[in-house]
Amino acid sequence: MVAPSYAGADGIAAVTRQYVAALRRPEVAGRAAVEVWSLAEGARPQDLPADVAFAGGAGRRAAFALLPLRARDVGDHTLVLVMHVHLLAITLPLVWRRARVAVLLHGIEAWRPLRVLERRAAVRAWKIAAVSAHTALRFRQANPAFQQTVIHVCSSGVPEGAVPTESGVPGGFALIVGRMAAAERYKGHDVLIDVWPSVRERVPGARLVVVGGGEDLDRLRARAYQDCPPEAILFTGKVSGGRLAALYRDAAFFVMPSVGEGFGLVYLEAMSAGTPCIAVRGAAGEIMQHDADGVIVEPGDPDALRAAIVDLFMDGERRTRLGRQAVVTVSARYSAEAFARRVGTLIDRGGDPRC
Repeated sequence: MVAPSYAGADGIAAVTRQYVAALRRPEVAGRAAVEVWSLAEGARPQDLPADVAFAGGAGRRAAFALLPLRARDVGDHTLVLVMHVHLLAITLPLVWRRARVAVLLHGIEAWRPLRVLERRAAVRAWKIAAVSAHTALRFRQANPAFQQTVIHVCSSGVPEGAVPTESGVPGGFALIVGRMAAAERYKGHDVLIDVWPSVRERVPGARLVVVGGGEDLDRLRARAYQDCPPEAILFTGKVSGGRLAALYRDAAFFVMPSVGEGFGLVYLEAMSAGTPCIAVRGAAGEIMQHDADGVIVEPGDPDALRAAIVDLFMDGERRTRLGRQAVVTVSARYSAEAFARRVGTLIDRGGDPRC
C-alpha cells in the first residue's frame, strides 16, 4: 500500500488503516504479505500490526520516490494499492515491472485534472476505484479522457471507535465534526453559523457543538460570536477519541452541510452511535436515504437546512426513528466484515465494478 500517512487523523489515513485490516483477513487476500509505504512517517507507526512490513519517507518526497526503485520481488503477483492519486506517478517503475496498480479516489484531490505523470500512470493502472459514485463522477468531469474507463466503487467502512467517556456537554445539542481549514470551507461551518441565530428564534436555547481544530478556527469563532452568545455555539477544539464518541452519543443529531465530501466517514461515526445526520445531496446520499436513516437537503439552500435543523430539534420521535435505522444501515453495509467483502471483490483479478 502506498499512502500519504498511516497514523494520521485525516480520512485518507483512516481508510488506509481499514484497508490494512481488510487485507490481513485470510478470506480477502489469502496468505499474501502486506507492506505499507507511508510518505509522512519515517519511523514505524506503533499501531501498525507486527506482521505488516513498513517503509517510510519521513515527509521527503525524493526519498519516498526511491522506494519503488529499491523494491524486490516485483512482478504480476504484486498488487499495489495507491491511497492518494498524487502518489500514483511514483508507482510507474512498478508498473514497468508488471505489478498490478490500483488507485483509490477519495474526494477533492481527485476532482481536479490529473498532472502529466499522474495521467500516464492512471492510464496504465490495473484498476481505478472510488469511495463513492459521486467521486467517480467528479473525477470523470475533471478528466474527460477517463469517461469510458471502468471505475470500481468501493465505499469505506465505519472507523473503529473509542469507548465513550464523558462528553463534557449536556445532551441534546447539534454536532459538527471536522477540520477547520481555509482550504476546506466547503464543510459547511460558515453556513451553520449563519443560520444559527434564526434556528434559535424557533428553538430557544438550541446549541451547536463544533469539534475540531485548524487554522480557520479563530475566524469561525469570531464570526459565530458576532450574533450568538458563547453558550449557543461551543467550539471544543480537538478532543480525545473517548470524548468524541461520547459527543456522538449525546448529540441530538449530527449536521455537516458539506458540498465537498467524497464520502464522509463522520456520518458513519454518528450513525453508528444511533445519532441521525443532516447532510446535503452528493456522496452523503449514497450513505443514507432521506427520511429513512437520515435527512438530505439540497446544497446551497440555507432555508432548507434551517428547516431540517429546527425539525430534528423539535421532533424527538423522528430523531429516534432515524437513529435506530441508522444503526441498522451501518451494521449491514459499513461494518468491518462488509468492507472486507468489498475489498476482496476489488482486488479479485476479475473484479465487479459494483463492489
